[in-house]
Amino acid sequence: MNGRRRQSARFITALLSRALALVFVGAACAATTSKVIGHGVRLKGTNVWYAHGKAVAPRTISVRVAPIPAQAVKVQWSVVCQKPNRIDPAFHLGTLGASGEASVHAAATVKLALPYAKPPTCIATVYVTLGKSGALTVRLLQT
Repeated sequence: MNGRRRQSARFITALLSRALALVFVGAACAATTSKVIGHGVRLKGTNVWYAHGKAVAPRTISVRVAPIPAQAVKVQWSVVCQKPNRIDPAFHLGTLGASGEASVHAAATVKLALPYAKPPTCIATVYVTLGKSGALTVRLLQT
């Protein structure tokens, strides 16, 4: 009898620890939900999409691309972050930029580098080029 109690106690402990792990994973996922700050627009007569958006106090900025059909996609991006000046709002302090390029071959999320940690505001600009003709969904995201 005593062996069965220990076995069921271990089983219950294992179930509770798995349930607790799922709760923590769910909380982590909920904490990192992304906010859409921009949508891509196709530039007339080209295979190029353009998107831009303003991120307020971002932890990360990324771009989600989904080509139809799956094909090579070139992502070119630029992020400019700035610290506001309380004395003169027209003049920004600490304006820095970062830019880069990435290539993906199917739907993917490309993380954009921030020029410095914990910026108050950033403007992100993205150009996405399809390798051949097709459709494309482009979303700028902030967490």
